[in-house]
Order: sequence, then structure tokens, then C-alpha cells
Amino acid sequence: MMNSKIAQEVKALAERVGWRVNETRIASTGSVYVELVRRGQEWVVIRIANHKQVYHRWLITYSIAPGDLWFEELEEILTRPFGEVGDVL
Repeated sequence: MMNSKIAQEVKALAERVGWRVNETRIASTGSVYVELVRRGQEWVVIRIANHKQVYHRWLITYSIAPGDLWFEELEEILTRPFGEVGDVL
């Protein structure tokens, strides 16, 4: 499954730039959700799917899907300063 392969690449990239993978979930639609945490306070969800995002989550979600983001844009997003990427809880 292509989404799983991209999810593995997302996890590797995230860990390389200082994030920790907290949880990974697969929806009934086949979308993969990777929940990341940085410094124990900043949280973000990366969604990998073959269709545009319809439902929004309570945490900031970046969607890698046709009509949303490309994987290549993710590194620039995840390397932004603390508090500028996800929700600080």
C-alpha cells in the first residue's frame, strides 16, 4: 500500500528533524494518521491519503494527498521553530 510507504518516509523525516512519533492510526478509508510530538509540548498530525482532506482533527493536521500538500513540503514545515508548526499543549 502506497500510503504505508509514504507514512514510513514521514516518520523517518520527522525523527530526523527532532520530532517523536507518538502514534500511528489507519482509518477505514486507508488514510494513515501519524501523530508527532516535539519537546513534549508541541503536537501535530500528518495525514497521508489518496484523497483530499474532508474532516479536520482537533490538532493541527497537515495532509499529504492530491489537492493538499506534497511530501517534499513537509521538511520545511516540520523544521519551523517551536510553536510555529503544531499545537502547544
